Amino acid sequence: MIFAALLGLAAAAAAPDPPKLDMTAFFAGKSHADNVIKIAFHGPHKLIVDSVGGRNKEGEFVLVDTIREEGKPVRTRTWVMHPAGDGHFTGFLSDAVGPVDVIVRGDTATITYVMKDGNLKIIEQIQAQSDGKTLANHAVAKKFGITFARVEGTIRKLD
Repeated sequence: MIFAALLGLAAAAAAPDPPKLDMTAFFAGKSHADNVIKIAFHGPHKLIVDSVGGRNKEGEFVLVDTIREEGKPVRTRTWVMHPAGDGHFTGFLSDAVGPVDVIVRGDTATITYVMKDGNLKIIEQIQAQSDGKTLANHAVAKKFGITFARVEGTIRKLD
C-alpha cells in the first residue's frame, strides 16, 4: 500500500504543469479557427475565422478577424483590448454592444459580451492545449437564459 502511494506521488510529481494561456502572445500574428456552429432550429455548419493581431500605436492589442460562415457573406470584425488587472482584459468588439470582458485563469480564458445582432449574450471559453499552438474553443449564445447557438472548434497559432 505504501509502495502504491509512493508510485502515485512520483507520477504526480512527473506530470507536466498545465499550459498557461498568454492571450496577447497567442493572438499576436496570424491565427486560424476551424469551428462548427449549431444554431437552434438549423443544421450545424462551418465557421472559419482567420485573424491577425498586434499592438497599435496607443499600446492597445488589436485583433482583426475575417469570418467565413457557411451560407453568409464574408465579414470582418475588430477587437481592441487593454489590460485591466492581473489576468483581466477589457475593450470593445466591432460587432458587440458595450464592453468585452476577458478573464484569464491558468490555461483558460472566459470572454463575455453582448452581440449587436440579436442582443445575444456570448460566453466563450478558450483553453490552451499541451502543444502550445492550439486552443480549444467553446462558445454559447444566450438570450433570456435560453441557449440559441453553440460553437465548438479549435484555434491554431500560425506564426
